[in-house]
Amino acid sequence: MFETGKLKERRNAARRERDSFQPLMDEAYQYAIPFRKSTRHTGTGEKRVDQVFDHTAIDSAFRFAGKVQQDFWPAGQENFELAPGPIVLDPKEREELSKQLDPITKIAQSFFDDGEWDMAFHEMALDLSAGTGAILMNSSDEPEALWEPISVSIDELLIEQGPNNKICGIFWDRKQSVRLLMETWPEGKFGKDLQELGRAKPETELEVRVDTVYDRKSKRWHMLVWCDKQDTIIYSGQSRTCPWLLPRYFRVPGETYGRGPVMLAMPTIKTVNTVARLQLQAAAIAMLGIYTAVDDGVFNPDLAPLEPGVFWKVARNGGTLGPSINRFPDPRLDLSNMVLQDMRMGVKATMMDQSLPPDGAAVRSATEILERVKRLASDHLGAYGRLIKEVTIPAVKRVIELAYNKGLIRSEIPIDQLLIRIKIKSPLAIAREAARIEKIIQWLQMVLMIMPQGAARVAHLEIALTDIGRQLGVPGEYIVTADERAAMDQQMAEQQAAAIAAQAALGATGAA
Repeated sequence: MFETGKLKERRNAARRERDSFQPLMDEAYQYAIPFRKSTRHTGTGEKRVDQVFDHTAIDSAFRFAGKVQQDFWPAGQENFELAPGPIVLDPKEREELSKQLDPITKIAQSFFDDGEWDMAFHEMALDLSAGTGAILMNSSDEPEALWEPISVSIDELLIEQGPNNKICGIFWDRKQSVRLLMETWPEGKFGKDLQELGRAKPETELEVRVDTVYDRKSKRWHMLVWCDKQDTIIYSGQSRTCPWLLPRYFRVPGETYGRGPVMLAMPTIKTVNTVARLQLQAAAIAMLGIYTAVDDGVFNPDLAPLEPGVFWKVARNGGTLGPSINRFPDPRLDLSNMVLQDMRMGVKATMMDQSLPPDGAAVRSATEILERVKRLASDHLGAYGRLIKEVTIPAVKRVIELAYNKGLIRSEIPIDQLLIRIKIKSPLAIAREAARIEKIIQWLQMVLMIMPQGAARVAHLEIALTDIGRQLGVPGEYIVTADERAAMDQQMAEQQAAAIAAQAALGATGAA
């Protein structure tokens, strides 16, 4: 079905687009995320920060990754829930469907409760600060592991854009030894040349291609493994969901790759780095100095070391012609007009590094700091919907398919956002939901104040409070269901009837 020749053509087209975008990525790797660049071309042990003179962007990139993980997918918390969709209107049907979905939610959540996902998400968030992140979500053959999420540097990937701005091809270049290639895909079909190379030189490194493409006819994702040493496909697998997460922070129309806060702040980042470099150069000149020497055939600068206690042989130290050696005036670099600290704060603000100002900075009031944090939160809220669409929803769909393949659930749940939807329970989603719930609570309070006796004629208090609890992420076992309320009402009615009957019997006895 798939041939390596066709894959090469698609790869070449994706590489041409990547080459036009590469200069932007190179700047991001150089100044902000130097430790996320792949070692495929440079090898291990490369110096990554020898041209960086200010670490503000690097520090802010790590803080951005931690901020995204804390607000969007914090470790050890339930960040989503399978819930009835908007077309399920009957309260009893919603509660019954919620009971059926709760066990599936817990199974899906268990995939994200291990440290592998937390580590992969944080590394992906570092790449996301530059615009595009990537996580590969494959099943695991190990009995104690449910799956193996792997963060992959976007530097190793080529992305192909399909219809409706959706990604339809991911091409991954890897360097692997023949031995590791055969151990990674033991069920692969290896040709005679590869088998002989594996026996003779198993540690020979190969350029391995792992291509994941979408077939619109079968509506399946196909993962294909091949290399230049073999013309045929080594391994082929398919799945209903895409094994890759490729979130993009912002996206320029017509571009496949995303742009993140690092690229937004890149002009200031480069300026801060240049100012820091000039500052260090000025300090070095001020300490060592620059000297002028008369070309009199006596003094040789190449034989005059700059060391304490050294005597230099010169023609003269004074006279009408002046000294043979004179110190050049030190350069004066006025940094006060360049507001270096303000530029650093601008970089931090753009990259959501919302820490308090340093002690040495001008004193800022609590109101100013609060308003600054609120403004920055609103500025970056636009990427929330894209991250939900490109991270949470596909990740949950992926683990449901993996859970079904492992026999942990009976059937794959079709998440169409109408009958069954994914309800986001991250801290950022709860904060957004609280703004909507606040209006409902204010209305309920108004009803109770105006009509304390007849509030039930205006508002469904029990249904509203139950829905508010679910929207805030309260576990279902803590919320009283409609059947339990009906049982309570019936028990209370029976108790009242028994009390009336007992009172009537007591009255009849007294009359007798």
